[in-house]
Amino acid sequence: MIDLLIVNGYILTMNPKREILNDGAVAIDNALIIEVGKSKELTSKYSARHVIDATNKVVMPGLIDTHGHAGHGLIKTFAENYDDWSPIVYDIYVHMTNERFWYVDGLLSSLERIKFGTTCGVSFLGGGAGAFRCDDSRFAESYIKAMREVGIRGVLGIGPSGRNFPYYPENFFSLEGGSKAEVTVSFEDSLDVTEKLIEKWNKLDEVQVKLAVNSIAPDLGKLNRADQDLVNHQAKKIRELANKFNCGILAHGHGGTIKSAEKLGLLGRDVILAHCAGLSEEEIQILKRTNTNVVHCPRARSIIEARCPVPELLTAGVRVAIGSDGNAPDRTFNMFEDMRVAMTINRTYFKDAHLMPPGKVLEMVTIDAAKTLGLDEFIGSIEKGKKADLIIVDLFKPHTVPIMMIPHRIVYECSGYDVDASIINGKIVMMNRKILKVDENRVLKEAQEVADKLFSNEELRKFIAIPDGFWSSVRY
Repeated sequence: MIDLLIVNGYILTMNPKREILNDGAVAIDNALIIEVGKSKELTSKYSARHVIDATNKVVMPGLIDTHGHAGHGLIKTFAENYDDWSPIVYDIYVHMTNERFWYVDGLLSSLERIKFGTTCGVSFLGGGAGAFRCDDSRFAESYIKAMREVGIRGVLGIGPSGRNFPYYPENFFSLEGGSKAEVTVSFEDSLDVTEKLIEKWNKLDEVQVKLAVNSIAPDLGKLNRADQDLVNHQAKKIRELANKFNCGILAHGHGGTIKSAEKLGLLGRDVILAHCAGLSEEEIQILKRTNTNVVHCPRARSIIEARCPVPELLTAGVRVAIGSDGNAPDRTFNMFEDMRVAMTINRTYFKDAHLMPPGKVLEMVTIDAAKTLGLDEFIGSIEKGKKADLIIVDLFKPHTVPIMMIPHRIVYECSGYDVDASIINGKIVMMNRKILKVDENRVLKEAQEVADKLFSNEELRKFIAIPDGFWSSVRY
């Protein structure tokens, strides 16, 4: 008897042939997909402890969010009207958080991702001017504990804290037991914490830890000699750590950073650069030559100032996935929206309604995303032998009937709210939109308590108030 059999569904495999099976079935046992085929064949072949009827539903790979930020779940829309949002958030993450904050955000954000159809997500441990909680491993451990309790597959990025190279010592504050303790953390201290976490968690598990830096490189030409020497030293240490554990490097990349990153040895197949707005043609070719991965975050605010040249990158042969950039200050983890926005902004820019086909966009949140993370051997498609990370999307709704042209329906009409069930590592973690591994109401109440306590701080109250010009104005 096998663990799980899903029958009577439309199977959107995302396998090399991009096969779509009508009246299809997926057999799952010991966390693995053991067979994909027609319902009649598999029901006669297998008995299962659990059978899911997917009539009028699509069974597809779980979405993979290749760039996000931990902590953002508890500060949604906070200070969203301030141009200096990042430094404000930096102050919160570095000076006003404790283990409970990171644990509860891990619960809340994992729930949100799962309910929107994401089965694997990347999260930098912080954000906002490069504020990574690298001062003590217990903050990362708290977040990992939460992810494992909810049952999501995740990649946690941690590394030196700071906006950019060179990384200077920074002061962190820990709020435990009602007291506020300050600690100064050097670059070496942060790498030591990072190394211990990677050594413990860098294996094929529901959760992995990878090395993260805020910006992949500075413009070396703008630095004095002493800082150039320091940058070279730090880049060497970062590359050595990534190579030692084969864990890769997660970073933000932007126009003007790519040439320096290549000189510093910080590009390559194991490097994932988010955003990449404002790239030049020369930088695109460097990314192609070095086989560096790019994550397009179409709803990120950086896209307002400069575009990520996605069609040009894809045409050049650069691997590009799609990421949410987290769920603050003005967005959610709903990757269905990211798919549509990625199409819309590029079609609008080029005035070409045929750019970014739905099929390509689907690849960018499934199999191409898995390749970006180096996990395509295990996830990203529905194939025999792969980990069973699947979602079931209900199409029997006014906005998705008639049920036909399945990939088009998923990209153009569906939302994360249409995701009915989620299976991660062969375990049912959501069924009929009910989370099964944790008490969702308890998580929501706890998240509200943590946020209420945080924003009771008088210094932060102004950042959650309705600003001048909010109503009846063209701009605020």
